Amino acid sequence: MRKNPIMKHFLILSFLALAVLSCNNDDDGGSQSGENIVELAIANPNLSTLVEALEITGLVTTLEGPGPFTVLAPTNAAFDLFLATGNFPSINDVPVDVLEQVLLNHVIGSQINAANFVTLSRNYAETLADGPTTGTKLSLYFNATGAAIEFNGASKVIDADVLASNGVIHTVDTVIDFPTVMTFITNDINFQQLTTALTTATPGTDFAALLSGTGPFTVFAPAEIAFDALLATNDNWNTVSDIDEDLLTAVLQHHVSNGNLRSEAITDESTVTTLEGDDITFSLSLGLITITDGSGNSEIVLAVADLQAANGVIHLITEVMIPDTTN
Repeated sequence: MRKNPIMKHFLILSFLALAVLSCNNDDDGGSQSGENIVELAIANPNLSTLVEALEITGLVTTLEGPGPFTVLAPTNAAFDLFLATGNFPSINDVPVDVLEQVLLNHVIGSQINAANFVTLSRNYAETLADGPTTGTKLSLYFNATGAAIEFNGASKVIDADVLASNGVIHTVDTVIDFPTVMTFITNDINFQQLTTALTTATPGTDFAALLSGTGPFTVFAPAEIAFDALLATNDNWNTVSDIDEDLLTAVLQHHVSNGNLRSEAITDESTVTTLEGDDITFSLSLGLITITDGSGNSEIVLAVADLQAANGVIHLITEVMIPDTTN
């Protein structure tokens, strides 16, 4: 497999700009209100179900706190659809622990105004909802390249920048479901070829169902430029669909392991067994994590880490990993 160090370094620099958002400022969107987030929600009749849900779960106190918070506030109509889909007669019939996590999946622990979303274009923020393992929090994918800011490919902002004394409210048209790793893969523009590889290019394996399932899984996800480099190694490959399905299936399985392996748990010279059967090995140097795949390629860089879904975690990598094809 040919190496292209120029492309790899370009990828690292490009995607460091897309690192998980941990903080933000509130320079855009006007002046803050004297009322806190809960008070503003109470004053909006279209958010009455949200207010009721906050009271049921005891999260009123949290969102009356100093923050700052970004609250993606589903409308009453959004909650009506959520209840109908879940066969809940009313908001009081949703298990309180489930409802609490649903609400926390709409709260970011920093203030992000609409202009900040647009400036960042595509990114991930960390919500207050619990991930699948202790101490983890769910990520939230946002895309602001279109006419509206969209979250996890499903929920759109319909009223932005309602500024509170302790943050900002963006009203959204859909209750945001807990993301799976497949949610992030299919909606993130950086994973378009990976999406094709996992779906139409491998019809004999239902990767979509697998990666939407219980898990947890760790997915080492090659970005677009990684697949471009792979396709360039074979004159007969113009798209991922041109790759032999059995080979592509084995390659994809070589990018998935069981468990929720986050970057802080990766140690130097540690290994993990992939679903394909081969091990991959990690190396740590100066804070950089590199991977040696089953074929011996040791130039794979973990460029963006810990995109946390409800059923696993995604790490963006710089090259497509190849298993040991000599077995």
